[in-house]
Amino acid sequence: MSTSAALLSLPADRQSPDRVCGGTRGLSHLATVLASQSIDCVLAVVVSTTGASARVRGAMGLFDASGYRAGSLAGGSLQQRLGDATRSVLNSGKAELVSIDAAHDSSNASGLPSDAGTIQILMLPMPASDSPLREALGNACDRCAWLRVRVDLGDENASRGELGFGEARTGPDLYAFDRSGHSCDGPLGFSRAVSLSFAPPPRIALVGCGPESRPIARLAHLVGWYVEAIDSRRDALMAFAGDAVDFQHAVDPEELVGLLAERHFDAVILGGHDLDLDGRNLVCLGASGVGYVGLLGAPERRDALLSRVGDIIATQLELRLYAPAGLSLGGDGPEAAALSIIAQLQHYLAHDVHV
Repeated sequence: MSTSAALLSLPADRQSPDRVCGGTRGLSHLATVLASQSIDCVLAVVVSTTGASARVRGAMGLFDASGYRAGSLAGGSLQQRLGDATRSVLNSGKAELVSIDAAHDSSNASGLPSDAGTIQILMLPMPASDSPLREALGNACDRCAWLRVRVDLGDENASRGELGFGEARTGPDLYAFDRSGHSCDGPLGFSRAVSLSFAPPPRIALVGCGPESRPIARLAHLVGWYVEAIDSRRDALMAFAGDAVDFQHAVDPEELVGLLAERHFDAVILGGHDLDLDGRNLVCLGASGVGYVGLLGAPERRDALLSRVGDIIATQLELRLYAPAGLSLGGDGPEAAALSIIAQLQHYLAHDVHV
């Protein structure tokens, strides 16, 4: 059976993994927490860059009246400038467009020439009482769906009355918001629109749970990924009680194929420390479409497992199997192994290539 981790005899005081994670997931969670406390906030989004700017289009930061709260737009004079802009937006209740010289972004630039480029950042209000953008962000994370946002930057040759009107889409769902961040019927037309797309947080499966699984789960959550634990041994699953796992699935290897077909995973880490169990799970992973299959253990163990599963499964896994999983960083123990695996996964997920 498959069941939520919170329903699998975990302590009642278990904290949500979102409370200690970064990325889009952490930003979304914090925005929801602030709203529950009736705190208005502002979502800062980079809409364009020129020249030598180190910021990337689509980078986000969450701010409230006290300043920076989450995201990647932090540090130096940029953070201070965005904090000032946030207070202006909160006072006016309307979106603003901030233009900053890349050379003045002191957290990412040092000694750049004055013509190094510019960064345009759209400051979008997210009222605590009603924010379709906050709802869209949360639903995109929960559903592992792409978030596509289109926002009006206003008419350069006239008043900026339309600045901040926009719409967000997650699958078939449409969330329209006005320049104050509240719900509306939807923009009638865009005078100068910018479109941005945000990938969902990655979802990782730990198939067969061992000593490395807990530090892998914790590090994965720290960078804002979802983690699910899969094992036929309930005692192995119970080792995650109170830890950073979103779902636990007590399934036999023969049921793994159905679970992988039902739920999307960007990567699987196989590490049950049981040659027979890992071999049976590896057979199922060969038939799956998961692009990254990481196998714990020495090369000799890998070879023994591939010999067990046979040539057909070995061929199916040939371009997807990372064994031993992780980069060669040095160190010993579960924590060092977890760090090397998360580092390799970060590169794999960010570049969408085999390394």
